[in-house]
Amino acid sequence: MTTPRFTITRHFAAPRERVWAAWTQPEQLARWFGPKGSAGTILAFDPRPGGEWRGRMETPDGATMFSKFVFREVTPPSRLVWVHGFADAAGNRIRAPFAAQFPLELLTTVDFAEDGAGTRITLAWEPLDASPEEEAFFASMMASMEGGWSGSFEQLDALLV
Repeated sequence: MTTPRFTITRHFAAPRERVWAAWTQPEQLARWFGPKGSAGTILAFDPRPGGEWRGRMETPDGATMFSKFVFREVTPPSRLVWVHGFADAAGNRIRAPFAAQFPLELLTTVDFAEDGAGTRITLAWEPLDASPEEEAFFASMMASMEGGWSGSFEQLDALLV
C-alpha cells in the first residue's frame, strides 16, 4: 500500500514575503492558524531545523489541545517542513485527542511560490511510521482535513488583507 498523502493548494493575493511572514512570525500565526472558531496561542516558536513550534488551541466546545511540531527544513521564503503531532501541556508527544487511530506524527511540507501578483501555497501531509490501520484512518479523514485547512486559509486571507 502506498502511504496516503493529503495535499491542498491555495492562492493568496499577497506577496510571497508577506505570506511567509504570516507563517513564521508567532504573533501572526496565532491569529489564523487552526480551525475556524478556535483560539490559538503559540507557546514556543524556533523556526530552524530541530527547533520546536508548540501551541495550545481552545475549541468552540471548550476543549483544549496542545501541539508540538519539530522543524526539519526552513528555507525562506519558499519552504517549511516539520513533523506535526499532538502533545500534552508539557510538550510530550501524545495520540490525537479526537481519535486514537490517527497517526502519531505527520510530515508537513509547505511550499510558497510566486503566482502572478500573489502567492500559491501547496501544503502536504503524510503519515510517518504509521501502521496500515492508521494510514487507512488518515485516508478516511481527507474531507475533514480539506475543510479544516480551508477554514484556516480563509482566516489567513483575512489577515493578509
